[in-house]
Amino acid sequence: MILIQIIDVIGYSGSGKTNFITSAIKLLKRNLNYNIAVIKNVKHHPVDKRGKDSYKFTEAGASYSVIRNKNNETAVYMKITDNKLEELLKWMKEGPFKINIIFTEGFRDLNNPSVLCIAKSDELKEQLTENVKMISGVISLRDLKEIYVSDLPIINIEREFSKFLEIFAINQRI
Repeated sequence: MILIQIIDVIGYSGSGKTNFITSAIKLLKRNLNYNIAVIKNVKHHPVDKRGKDSYKFTEAGASYSVIRNKNNETAVYMKITDNKLEELLKWMKEGPFKINIIFTEGFRDLNNPSVLCIAKSDELKEQLTENVKMISGVISLRDLKEIYVSDLPIINIEREFSKFLEIFAINQRI
């Protein structure tokens, strides 16, 4: 059985969440051959557009609609009501693709170990939760005198990938 770990990545817009996740994906894939999934919370625009076939299928009642383009790129559209992210996570865990790590981006109400991405240290207090295990994002790109904020390490995943693995107890468990 493949163990799946969920890591939440939170922070304000422009704090470096997407950059952190894309760097983590590349490093986990290259160094550990992990399969990664990402669930992004899109708050300001629709994922699927009214009138498109995939939209029509899920509106008609399909559990999910899968589309594929000429480049073999695939997207899955699911209509999950009542904000039941747990259903999506369960589907990913039990699905046909063997996922090792799921990153969520922008969900603040989950209870998983988290990375808090910030641009500057004054953004920390209002976003800090007990689930935050490390700080990253734009702030980690600077040369810092302090490598900890509120007893949490500031990690640039590109330079300190092994520290990220240690903090989240990620190892070669494939």
